[in-house]
Amino acid sequence: MTGVDGWEANCQNSSLFDQKIYRNIWHGLAQDINPVEFKKYEIICLLDVIEHLDAETAKWLLRTLLTNLADNAYLFISTPLWFYPQDQQQDGDLEEHKIGVPASSMLALIPKKMAINHPLVGGFIYGKESLQYIDFFQPTSNKNFSFEMGLKIMQSLNIPTTEGVALSIA
Repeated sequence: MTGVDGWEANCQNSSLFDQKIYRNIWHGLAQDINPVEFKKYEIICLLDVIEHLDAETAKWLLRTLLTNLADNAYLFISTPLWFYPQDQQQDGDLEEHKIGVPASSMLALIPKKMAINHPLVGGFIYGKESLQYIDFFQPTSNKNFSFEMGLKIMQSLNIPTTEGVALSIA
């Protein structure tokens, strides 16, 4: 895996390298990567990233990724589908969640596949054609966007759930 991690300690964590979780890793932020680099990859993953950005940066990053995605490549995004409360533990650790992302926002990008697991954490696979729908990606900085609200949005979309776990995979 080639990746970027905003937390420098992870970039030097020998156990992550020993377990082959990391192979090539650089310290930095996803939004600082030269967009030309994105065309080199068949799969780009934002795992536990988007919710740590402010709404405008999140929109910009998704637009930039989809614009520069190779024609036959995929973008995989994993994120809570509500404002999952997580604050930073120390200055500069990038842990704080700054936005909540409603399921309706992720579905509006027309995923090729998706899965939603407890506690309302969604995984979505997109292709370049999702760029046509990027204006419908609308995260919220409202910290009152609760798990219950996220669940109601899921239910309004007719995605069957039980205790916050989606029962269907598209």
